[in-house]
Amino acid sequence: MILTFDIETLPTQDHEVIEQLRATIKPPATHKKPETIAAWMEENAESALAELVAKTSFDGMYGSVACIAWDYFDGSFSTDACMTEREVICAFFDYIASIDDNQLVFCGHNIAGFDLPFLKHRAIILGIKPTKSLLNAMNAKPWDACIADTMLMWSSDPHKRGSMDRICKALGIAGKDGFDGSMVAETWPTDPDKVIEYCKDDVRRTVAMYNRMTFA
Repeated sequence: MILTFDIETLPTQDHEVIEQLRATIKPPATHKKPETIAAWMEENAESALAELVAKTSFDGMYGSVACIAWDYFDGSFSTDACMTEREVICAFFDYIASIDDNQLVFCGHNIAGFDLPFLKHRAIILGIKPTKSLLNAMNAKPWDACIADTMLMWSSDPHKRGSMDRICKALGIAGKDGFDGSMVAETWPTDPDKVIEYCKDDVRRTVAMYNRMTFA
């Protein structure tokens, strides 16, 4: 059976990590004079730090899971905005445990490269044990039968892989409609339901792509 899922992630809010990132910011090597270095730091340090912090949303060592949406043959589901990260991950793992038959195939767009590793790292850090089938997928090769990654199903050539939006447009499937992953971090604090709906829409799009790619 196919379980299609998607996660949305947030950058670190750990003050210690942020300060460690701040310490790595340096001006270009061409800046030699102290006054030039000071001027560059004053003008660019905060924006450079913001960029570094934003990138932690792609790293399960520092970022966190905001929400998870998934689709199985009995319906579509998502976590709630009021949940902590631990509760979000546990809710997803508990659902998998309720239907787990060790034959589960996990489907998603770029899940082999992002969603599964990110979830694995957060599960390790938080001490949440995945089900056997999910752990198998987390440790599998991208081409193993327990993973159906629509990005890789479209093309195994890294130069010809497409984003979800591009592939959807090519297949005549409704795309992302102006909201994308880069907007999640700034939107989550004020409108988490918008992010959750976006996550659910990504799952719907992935199901449609998978059906087209498998000629279902």
